[in-house]
This record gives sequence, C-alpha cells and structure tokens, in this order.
Amino acid sequence: MKTLLPLLLLSCFVGLWACQEPVDSIPIPYTPKMVVESYLNPTEATIRVSLRTNEPMVGSSDASIITDATVTISDGQQTVTLPFHGDDYWIGTLTNAKIRLRAGTTYTLKASAPGYESIEATCTIPTRASNLRWRIDGIEYIQDNRGYRVYNNYLLVWGGNIPTERQYFALGRQWAYADTLQTTSGQDSVFNGIQTVWDHFETDDVIRNNQLYARTFMGRISGRDSTIRNPRSTDLLLMQFDVNAYNFLKASQLQKQNGNNPFAEPSLVPSNIRNGLGVFGAVYQRRQTVP
Repeated sequence: MKTLLPLLLLSCFVGLWACQEPVDSIPIPYTPKMVVESYLNPTEATIRVSLRTNEPMVGSSDASIITDATVTISDGQQTVTLPFHGDDYWIGTLTNAKIRLRAGTTYTLKASAPGYESIEATCTIPTRASNLRWRIDGIEYIQDNRGYRVYNNYLLVWGGNIPTERQYFALGRQWAYADTLQTTSGQDSVFNGIQTVWDHFETDDVIRNNQLYARTFMGRISGRDSTIRNPRSTDLLLMQFDVNAYNFLKASQLQKQNGNNPFAEPSLVPSNIRNGLGVFGAVYQRRQTVP
C-alpha cells in the first residue's frame, strides 16, 4: 500500500502535465449562424429585418451583412418577401396591401441563405397601452466640482384599468448635448452629440405599484442663485414591447453596462430565433420633447 500511493500521485502529476498546452491551440468549434434583429411596429411604414453573421469566440470575423438571403413575413394568411435594400431587408407596409401590422396578430419570420441553416421565429403584436402619461415632479440639484447640475424629475403615471395581459415597457431619455472642455492652451472646445439612456425595464404591475422616474438635464449653474443656462433638447422615451423584444433588450442593456469589466457577471442574452440568434419582436415607441 505504501508503494502504491506514491505511484498513484506520480501518475496524476504526469497526467496533469500532459494536459497542459497553450490556450490558443485548443480548437473551439464555430458554426456560422444568422443573427436577426427585427421589430414590428404598427405605427411605422416599413417592416425591416437585419441579417448578419455571428462572430467566432477565437479569431476575427467581420460580422458581415448577409445579402443573398430569402426573407419572408407571414400573418397566417398572406406572405410577403422582403427584398434587400442597402443594409437591411425591408418592405413598405403602406405601399404593399398584402400585409398589415395589427395588434393581436401573430407573425412568422423565415429566412434562408447559402451556408446557413434556415431560421424561423414568431411574435405577437401586443395591444398598445393608452393609459400612461408623464408628470413633472420637481427640480433636483446635484453638486459636482463645477457647481450644480440641475434636473427635472418626471414621474410616469399609470391611469385607467389594469390590463388583462402582462405588458412590458422601457423608460428612458435622449438628449442633445454640447460639452465644453478647456484645453491646455486655455481655449474652450465644444463637443456636440446625442446620448440615450434607459432608466427602467419593467412590467405594467411594477409601474402601477411604484414610482418610476426619468430625470432630464436642464443645465448647469455655479450657485443656486445663478441663472440656469439654456439646455439642448431632451426627449422622454417610453417603449412598449412584446415579451421577446423585452427580454432581449433588457439583457442587452445589462450586458452593455458591464462594459469591459472582466469581473462583471455575464448577462445571458436570450434569443427566440430557431436555428439562429437574435430577436424577432414587436415594439411601440412614444417620444415626448420636454423643456
């Protein structure tokens, strides 16, 4: 027994040493798949489908646009083919009487292309909620090293009846900005841009039973008695989804917030595309410009 134990330990160390090899030499299989992103919106005049390739875990890929696919949309009675234009496959719903986007209707997306498995997905357009409104709920001052940043707080108010089916929403804001940065030469450089922030992804019951706010930037002051500088335009955003789009975009937002932090918990991004990746869902968007 005393002789057997050292032999067992030696064999284990030899086995572990034999398993060591550079990580780059370990083959990781890669299967090309179509990546889909498409959102049906009854308030828009087009049906648009984005088709791209997936990227391998090791190596590089251009995630190129798939230009030779056959893409169809069906409402169960009529089927239309979406031609390729520019970067996407799309068709105008106002100029094509064969198909209309309606709440309560289930639509099926199909696509096939050489070198890929054929994909399929379905989504049902929800009934649009009509009992939501924004209400201004006071001004907030937040101090930083340059004085105070001034915000308007907007509360999303739910009115009317409780829906019979669960509804899915995202609350956010989009604003145009002009940031001033003083350079080493003493000159001011102004940077213009547009930024979008999503503050909440929630269901109707959470909105009804809680106070959900969106905070819009009004300007910057050097003291509470100073004059507020005029801000750029700000829009309050309210998105309503079907469950497919809601789960996909909520997980994607969490993944983006992780950034390049190697210690962040990974976010599992769901997909409702059979034999592929991505999302086929439904969305309504409301935009309200505020002071």
